[in-house]
Amino acid sequence: MKKFKDWLLKDLWLKVVSILLAIVIWFVWIQIENPTISKDFSNVKVSIINQDALNPEQKVWEILDRSDTLKVTVTAPKTVINSLSSSDIIAEADANKMEDGELPISLHLAGDQTYDSLVANRETLSISIEDRVRKYVRVIQSTTGEVAENYKFGGITMDLNMIEITGPRSDVERVSYGEVEIDIDGVSESLSANIEIQLYDASNEPLNLSSITKQSDYVHVDVNILPTKTIPIYASKTGEPANGYLYAGNLEVTPEVVTIAGTNANLQGISRINIEEPVDISGATDNVSKTVNISSYLPENVTFGDDNYNGDVTITVFVEPEVSKKMYIDESAIVFTNIPEGMEITAGYGDIAVEISGLASDIEEITGENIGVTVDVAKYMDNNNLKDLTDGAHMMPLTLGVSGSVEVKNSPTVNATVSHK
Repeated sequence: MKKFKDWLLKDLWLKVVSILLAIVIWFVWIQIENPTISKDFSNVKVSIINQDALNPEQKVWEILDRSDTLKVTVTAPKTVINSLSSSDIIAEADANKMEDGELPISLHLAGDQTYDSLVANRETLSISIEDRVRKYVRVIQSTTGEVAENYKFGGITMDLNMIEITGPRSDVERVSYGEVEIDIDGVSESLSANIEIQLYDASNEPLNLSSITKQSDYVHVDVNILPTKTIPIYASKTGEPANGYLYAGNLEVTPEVVTIAGTNANLQGISRINIEEPVDISGATDNVSKTVNISSYLPENVTFGDDNYNGDVTITVFVEPEVSKKMYIDESAIVFTNIPEGMEITAGYGDIAVEISGLASDIEEITGENIGVTVDVAKYMDNNNLKDLTDGAHMMPLTLGVSGSVEVKNSPTVNATVSHK
């Protein structure tokens, strides 16, 4: 023991200097081989601890303005720096230490690694705290596109038309309604689907608020698509116009056809719509129009193919003044028919005056040359109870080739000369 003590005290100052020199050499070596350096790490996530202090049952909080990520400058030995990533830096904001909405941020390295300093680009995290409120909003529907040709969009049935939303008061109060949008472009059959609910404000602008929780994110919808069919509409008239006027022989139905929609089974037996009540033209001196709504003529579960059509049909019966016309027929144009055997008949000489009346369109092309005139000899004899005709002159009635609205006003006859062979 004495020898060790003597050795320790011998040249003590040299030993102390040697130890100090060794320490300095070691420190210099460390600085050369593993120097202390600084490095910036971005996207360091800040975790909020002790969140119960924010009263999450009745309150809602959110990080304000700045992101909840930091840029942190780490000063540490090079070997430590080289092994680090952003995920190794632990940044925590303690809710228990909140003052005026500011939570202090503390930093350390995972695994208690050695470092000289950790400096973030900010020291606190700003949050807002609001009351958590609930509200019911209506859910409406809308469609985009047009269904396939010869089909009609028959409406939508939704399993929800109101939903409850929950969130910060300021965000909840911004929500006016929810909407589901269904694409029906080119669709030719009924659909069933779950459609996501989009929230909107009072200005019809979409809201994408992560702070809002919806009772349901989706609504189940059933979309009814119906086949269509186009059928004609028929109408009729009753009565006669005033004296001196005629029914023009036609009526106009506007629209002439209507498109209806329903299931194939409901449409199968429908081929036309007959308007039961005729248009009365009794005593009319001009066209007569009448509007009838044909909605009542549609069977149950059948609708109009056009939602903008209200079912009104206008019926116009055309009435025109009666027009007279006088013409002359050459006796040579008369044709005798049903002449008894052995008898010859010729017409006397001279033109025969004929007066006809009717619609202008019916009589304007009729002339004495094209009217067509006949004498039915057998009928003349029957009407006068004659078994034979004596030779000589007989006044026989003429039959004029007119039809439709044309009426012969006088009773024209021809002086026919009869002779037997």
